[in-house]
Amino acid sequence: MALLTEEQINDILDITNVCFSSSSAKKLLEWNEKQDSKQIEIDWNDAPKNATKAALRLHWVTEDKDLGVERWSASFDSVTFERPKPVITPHPHAVLMTKYAEVAQRRRDPWVEFQVYSDPFSYWVTLEAPTFFDSVQRYRHIGDDK
Repeated sequence: MALLTEEQINDILDITNVCFSSSSAKKLLEWNEKQDSKQIEIDWNDAPKNATKAALRLHWVTEDKDLGVERWSASFDSVTFERPKPVITPHPHAVLMTKYAEVAQRRRDPWVEFQVYSDPFSYWVTLEAPTFFDSVQRYRHIGDDK
């Protein structure tokens, strides 16, 4: 089974400015058809917490049929995968939530210093109760620049 789709091969030919009917294109198609389709997916959920890489090791194996054993030769790392960095997306109101927590340290009703934008009426409304900072709403601290 091929590794590249027809579309990917056409993209390569376009990038390299090679005509599809050229001998280079034919060689690429032949090479692609000969490729092994085995793909490797690393499940990082199974990895130890502090693991930073996964390495696949290649061993050459020789069978001794008379003794019924396999002999493994020396090995070497053939492919190494780096653990991907986690993608952390902060809450859109994270900074304002921190400000809310600071205000809550000095008063029992911190919500009175915050406003929410009222879309239907196009103006700011002072909060009358604690808020959970809905990610689709717009908020502001009354003391900040407006």
